[in-house]
Amino acid sequence: MRAYLVFELRRLVREPRMAIFTIVLPVLIYSISSGSGGTVGDVTVAKYLMVSMAAYGALVGALSVGIAVSHERANGWLRQLRITPLSPTQVVTVKALLASLLAIPPVLAVGITATISQGVEFSAGQWVALAGLMWLGSLPFAALGLALGFALPPQLTQPVSMLGVFGLAFLGGLFVPVEVMPKALAAIAVWLPSNRFAELGWSVAGEHAPPAAGIAVLAAWTLLFGGLAALSYRRAAAQR
Repeated sequence: MRAYLVFELRRLVREPRMAIFTIVLPVLIYSISSGSGGTVGDVTVAKYLMVSMAAYGALVGALSVGIAVSHERANGWLRQLRITPLSPTQVVTVKALLASLLAIPPVLAVGITATISQGVEFSAGQWVALAGLMWLGSLPFAALGLALGFALPPQLTQPVSMLGVFGLAFLGGLFVPVEVMPKALAAIAVWLPSNRFAELGWSVAGEHAPPAAGIAVLAAWTLLFGGLAALSYRRAAAQR
């Protein structure tokens, strides 16, 4: 498994386009939207939007991995992996971990933009905590992206993945704070992984621990999407 991890890591480094795509749009949206003052809960608007756009970039990166996986499946690469000693769980775990690394570049990029343009200040410990939580918290979306990539043909994976990104981002409160959503949408938002994912970062910005309920929701979605990804991989690898 270690050799496979190193192999996939090298492939990720050689394909920087996906990481670049996760940076440009979040930074652009933040630059346009962050001029207003005020607070959202106990977090300033500048910090709230910074975390929201970093989370959005992480969503884009994690789910976009499914597009590459769908091409691997079409090219027969998954059948080659099937004859190795690697189990479906190991393959999915390695790919999900590497996909989640794409959550870190938008955190850094949006963070630098927020610091320069809005004077946002975090301690060194807060920056480390934010990057770490964004990385770990993106795992369910990486697993979802893999599940889509293993299950769908290449021509469908991209539109479905992007639809998933925008749906999760909007309903999860990344574009519009849950506090100003209609009650019905707000009730849905707190059960979505995107909302609880961003909540990790908002908690860092507010200088308090993430709620245990939010962590539990994220863990449940991670298990669900991880199971779907492993099942989809088995079926895809078994196809002739």
